[in-house]
Amino acid sequence: MGVETHPADAGARTFGTGHRFRLPAHRLSPLVEAVGWFTLFGIVTFLVVGGWGEADEIALLKTVHAALSSGFMDAAMRFLSGLGNQPLFWLLMLSFLGWHAYRRLKGRHAFWLWLKMVVAVVVAVGVADGLSGRVFKPLVGRERPVKIVKGLWAQVSGGRAKAFPSSHAANAFAAARVLHQLVPPQGLWWLVAALIAFSRIYLGAHFPTDVLGGAFLGLSVGALVVTLWRRYAAMA
Repeated sequence: MGVETHPADAGARTFGTGHRFRLPAHRLSPLVEAVGWFTLFGIVTFLVVGGWGEADEIALLKTVHAALSSGFMDAAMRFLSGLGNQPLFWLLMLSFLGWHAYRRLKGRHAFWLWLKMVVAVVVAVGVADGLSGRVFKPLVGRERPVKIVKGLWAQVSGGRAKAFPSSHAANAFAAARVLHQLVPPQGLWWLVAALIAFSRIYLGAHFPTDVLGGAFLGLSVGALVVTLWRRYAAMA
């Protein structure tokens, strides 16, 4: 018996096992998924505002720095943290999406598919960045670890921006959720998002819950964009 596939999922590819890489919540509609992720974001926000577990987070930050700190890790984490600011990264991303679109369609149809994929990613990242940086950071008002934890040296500057939620994590996971829907290899997008998020903890820019909250927020935004993508594809 065949498996029904939504038209907007046509970009997914099977791997050697014959199974797709799927999110644990793949049986849920993206809209329900978005509500679920945002609910988790709300729970984390409530815990952060209430100061729950902050002592444990400080201990975890110190453990990460003591156990993993090295010249190589410093350079690798700074590279990952700044990946979204590198023009070459976005040029490679645009090229990869264009190549994938051309593999599926030809001519102007490939161009329009490429343009729609680019718009989907840009909208997801833009909304996640705006919500995290301009709405929730000022509302929650949590200071960055370097201003709270004595003796912690942050390797990157967050400026005057607050800590919760992490915009890096929100942006990375919003993009990963959309790319998971659109182009393989799906596992790669999650790996990159997780490494970017971890780099913010390693560099002392965020507490773990800042990153966790950012990831949940980004996933909710990404799932919402996927909802719009599916509805648009169904009408196209």
